[in-house]
Amino acid sequence: MLVGPLWAAAQSQIYETPEGNVGIGVPNPTQKFMVNGEIYSIGGLTSAIDSPEGGKLSLVNYMKSNAGTARTWTIYNMTGVYGNSLQFWMYETPPGSNASGPKFVIQDNGFVGIGNPFPQSELAVAGTITTKKVKVTNTGWADFVFDPNYTLPSLGALEAFIKEHKHLPEIPSEQTISKEGLDLSEMAKLQMQKIEELTLYIIRQQKEIDELKTAMKNMQQKLDKQ
Repeated sequence: MLVGPLWAAAQSQIYETPEGNVGIGVPNPTQKFMVNGEIYSIGGLTSAIDSPEGGKLSLVNYMKSNAGTARTWTIYNMTGVYGNSLQFWMYETPPGSNASGPKFVIQDNGFVGIGNPFPQSELAVAGTITTKKVKVTNTGWADFVFDPNYTLPSLGALEAFIKEHKHLPEIPSEQTISKEGLDLSEMAKLQMQKIEELTLYIIRQQKEIDELKTAMKNMQQKLDKQ
């Protein structure tokens, strides 16, 4: 509690207009509440020392009265069991719904979680991502397949590998994907490698077909001359 000179100094920084606008350090506030400086919120349910919620800011819209809507959104500077993070909590109307809880999280290390309160990577989304375009920047591509020194596996060796392992060479197995997930960047490169290898197989087969056609044509010409 401010007393004496401190209280007088604080009062000298508080202004109120006839319209009911209040300013702290703002002599002529044009909005309901204006502050010239920083605003600190410390403490949660008990105090700044022992509350895992830390400082918080709540935004309430009493027009939201239907089930499934968030009458209150609260921003917390969390710690403890919640992890060191900034969290956006939704409190559904009516209160006490199971849908209430953290919806957006930014950990102190920069990891972001959407529907995931404890993200383990730069971005963790517990749900579907809808987008018009995804651009992945990565080094290396599969054009080494077209290098003259690249050894294209024989179709016999490829068939034997598929029979034994039940998947293409270099491509992760179903068990690996189920356990470790799918790396889109790496998979795109591997798929391009297989497309380029398939293209070489087709070119090779077409050359063999053309050679057979030529041989059959020459044989037919010899037969016609007999």
